[in-house]
Amino acid sequence: MIGIFLALVVAFIKSLGELAGKSFTDIKKNDSLDEYTLAWGTRLFSFILLLPFIFFVDFNNLNIEFIGILLASSLINAVTTITALKAVKYGDLSLVSPLTALTIPFLFVTSYFISGELSNIYGAAGVAIIFVGTYFLNIQEIRGGFLAPIRALIENLGARYMLVTAILWSVSSPLDKLGVLQVGAIGWMLLTNAVISLIFVGIMLVMGKSMNPKSMLTKKNILKIGALSILTGAAAFLQMLALKYTLVIYVIALKRASGIFSVFLGYFMYKEKNIVAKFVAAAIMLAGVLVISILGNI
Repeated sequence: MIGIFLALVVAFIKSLGELAGKSFTDIKKNDSLDEYTLAWGTRLFSFILLLPFIFFVDFNNLNIEFIGILLASSLINAVTTITALKAVKYGDLSLVSPLTALTIPFLFVTSYFISGELSNIYGAAGVAIIFVGTYFLNIQEIRGGFLAPIRALIENLGARYMLVTAILWSVSSPLDKLGVLQVGAIGWMLLTNAVISLIFVGIMLVMGKSMNPKSMLTKKNILKIGALSILTGAAAFLQMLALKYTLVIYVIALKRASGIFSVFLGYFMYKEKNIVAKFVAAAIMLAGVLVISILGNI
């Protein structure tokens, strides 16, 4: 029970992180941060927080293949850090957050090609359930035809960014698994945050004046970046702690409950509409994730 409780806490913290990302990048606020600065600052702050643990990481078995995996994962996760923030910036929390569950179906394809993992008929059933839930996110659009809910989803800018994020996460997750097996969870987070921070420096140099590093140095912005970094770090730490008390599949599946929490946060904080349909959709998608995780052998 402790592991299940911790996994649900991780899901709630993840939803709080999405809420913070939306609030901090809200263009309606005069003191909003652009998503690039927030992403860079969060990754850099996370690296600094993890730096003291470097003495407990074994780097003796690193090779060219590992470096390739590290660079590939870091590049993908640098992109997803931006696209995930853009998703919550331009879309309703109650719409875009449940879409993270689509990472699981996409993993069917990427896991097979990257690590040779293959699911069973229950996994396929879980995928079908997730897609049914996705359809229900915009069920109110069905008056425009059977495909109208899907068209409405694709036409939503925030949803498009989250779909891209989910696809890319399905590629980076198997790579992250290989990295964690090599240097452990702390070592992998330390290395990826370091490389991603450097990637963002390159992005800032390319974008020039459109990204101003000095904007990070105000007290309010440092507090925002620190808060988001602490939420991210707390979720990662509690996830690893939960793994000590229950199975990995339960932790990963229950973490997707963040979609349900975000539906309620979107309603209470931003008065987002069609909340009942979105709650039902998020619950259906979570059910699909549970079927895959428990019975699908992913």
